[in-house]
Amino acid sequence: MAAKVPYFTSGSLRCLRPRANIHLYEVPRTPFISPKYSQRPHAYSTSPPNSSPRNKPNYKVAILCGLTAVAATWAVTTREPKRLDASPSTGRPPLTSGVKVEITGKDNGDNVEEVATGTSTIPHFPRTIWLPKSGGRDEGRSAALPAGMGAAQDEDEYQLLGLGIRKVSLFRIQVYVVGLYVAKADMGKLQEELIKASVGGGASTLVQGEKEQLQKTLLDGKGSTEVWEEVLKEGGVRSAVRIVPTRNTNFSHLRDGWLRGIDLRARGKEFEGDDFKAAVGEFKSILGGRGSVAKGKVLLLGRGLDGALRAWVEEEASSSAGADPAILSTKGEKMTLLGGLKDERISRLVWMGYLAGDHIASEEARESVVRGVMEIVERPIGTVETQVI
Repeated sequence: MAAKVPYFTSGSLRCLRPRANIHLYEVPRTPFISPKYSQRPHAYSTSPPNSSPRNKPNYKVAILCGLTAVAATWAVTTREPKRLDASPSTGRPPLTSGVKVEITGKDNGDNVEEVATGTSTIPHFPRTIWLPKSGGRDEGRSAALPAGMGAAQDEDEYQLLGLGIRKVSLFRIQVYVVGLYVAKADMGKLQEELIKASVGGGASTLVQGEKEQLQKTLLDGKGSTEVWEEVLKEGGVRSAVRIVPTRNTNFSHLRDGWLRGIDLRARGKEFEGDDFKAAVGEFKSILGGRGSVAKGKVLLLGRGLDGALRAWVEEEASSSAGADPAILSTKGEKMTLLGGLKDERISRLVWMGYLAGDHIASEEARESVVRGVMEIVERPIGTVETQVI
């Protein structure tokens, strides 16, 4: 069968002829793309991804985020706290009028020996303080304190046993520095009670193994509760808790912390009566509605021979006519008596909040106090030295 020959017309042949006015141009090629700048492979691709600038970490953004977090933390930790659960202010001034005394350093002079606290905000605590001497069963009454301090003023010397910083929240925010002081004349009594609680009566000192056991007991939640409960209930040891805030706070904030500790530890028939409820109410009234406590101001809680409680606060320099602010820091702290109460259970539970149990105000303070106790019990009764920290 003969092959078919394509049929061309004259018009068709004309289109195949080259024309002189037709110019051919080279088609531009797609530029070569280096693998360095190639696109990201598909999510299901098995080939490894190529490194590109977009995959490199952005250090500038990371640094900016870090600085923002630091600034936010600083703003939270430095602003003045506001307690939503605190009782409303009664309109009373921050420092109410009361009996004014002077809590002085050692020798009532300028050369006050100091102990480092571990924080730059409140760098030092005095090793020795002097509190007004008061008598026995009347220690909780304001009238037991004279109107002022003079040459004839009787005082008792108190020695620092241990100190630490109270910290709260996960950020370990510093709230205040707390120190426990014991009357110098009662150091022997404290030593006797601790040895008695450790190995029983009859012993005059503790040997190395007994010391180690006592130290372990005082750092244990249950063991420390048993020892300090016995020592504080026995009485006969005057002591004081000195508190200096590291940031602005208020009386309601401090009071609520102590009340939570009292409620946590007030268990048993001893604390079920109406008289105990009345004592708690009296404690609330001493510290309630008194306004703010500025950073660096001193708050003192004293415990007498029979457990009676007294509370003082450092007065403002402007509240004393003609007072030189330098005198407050070099020769003593002008203190105002806030009040007192005689029920020893209140002071005992407040002290236990710093010394005993699983949940205490400052573990650092408890450890420091235990180290001071170890210095006491290793010496024979009656020969204890007062400088223990």
